[in-house]
Amino acid sequence: MLTIVVDAMGGDHAPACVIEGTVQALQESGNRFKIILIGQSEKVEPLLAKYDTSMLNLKFLHAPEVVTMNDIPATAVKTKQQSSLVQGLLLCKAKEADAYVSAGNTGAQMAASLFVLGRLPGVLRPTIYAYFPRIGEGLTNIVDVGANVDCKPENLVQFAEMVTIYQRYGAGIEKPITGLLNIGEEEGKGSEVLKQTYRLLKEADSKGKITFIGNIEGHDILKGRATIVVCDGLVGNTILKFGESIPEFLGTLFSQSLEKLLSSGQFTPEIAALTTSMFKGMFEPFDVEKFGGVPFLGVDGISIVGHGRSSSRAIKNMIYMAEHMLERRVNEHIAEVLSEK
Repeated sequence: MLTIVVDAMGGDHAPACVIEGTVQALQESGNRFKIILIGQSEKVEPLLAKYDTSMLNLKFLHAPEVVTMNDIPATAVKTKQQSSLVQGLLLCKAKEADAYVSAGNTGAQMAASLFVLGRLPGVLRPTIYAYFPRIGEGLTNIVDVGANVDCKPENLVQFAEMVTIYQRYGAGIEKPITGLLNIGEEEGKGSEVLKQTYRLLKEADSKGKITFIGNIEGHDILKGRATIVVCDGLVGNTILKFGESIPEFLGTLFSQSLEKLLSSGQFTPEIAALTTSMFKGMFEPFDVEKFGGVPFLGVDGISIVGHGRSSSRAIKNMIYMAEHMLERRVNEHIAEVLSEK
């Protein structure tokens, strides 16, 4: 039976929503895995006592320190060795747990995962990707989205290789397609780093490691031209944050317009309700909570990170993502491919 460590202190709504999501995951799954909930006992235990956990595969461990969203990643890892973050990952390192899940400080979790778990064989830099909606079926992953700001061409190529492996084995995409995000489709476009990356991606394609379709532009992302969009962390994180703002922005405009139509008598309450339902359905593809979180690809272990605003539903789905990564043996496939000469 798999054992998953859940950071009770990670996230804007922790520990309440983390506890709720953890209990939901165990109840919904029929106790098919074990969970170690880790955090400050004085904050966690009173909330945990509200649930009947007697029949759940749930264990609580006290960790006196907390890595906050405002902590400097490298400093926090060194100075807060008794935090739920470091102690949780140490359980994985000691093989007392199979995966770690948190909605806390992303930078600190990346630093701690590297420090405690290390890299998989052949990995230059671990990376993190994001999900984006697309026209038609399937999914699009943008990589990197903030873990690596200054990237060398070989880093970007390896990101494409790792996400290709994830999509093939973890997402069931038979033929992942990689596009390099650039300022034009022509081969000679972009900075020297992007030009070199283009050449290396073509080489990786010729070796069968990826399927590369060349440069793509921003308007191609939602069209779904590629299942993998490669860029450095600065560009990727900017796109991610902009994408996250779209539903809220359009939702506000929709509410304002609907209110005017109702007050003017052009819409009946019944028509307004139907229109609202249709509008909400349009934005289901932007619902990142259905995935919960994403793994750090290239880390020698399973370390899943979620959005700081994660709800209990997101926490539950992060736990399922950890289970999914373990069952699909994604790390083993990454190590196998990247360690090849």
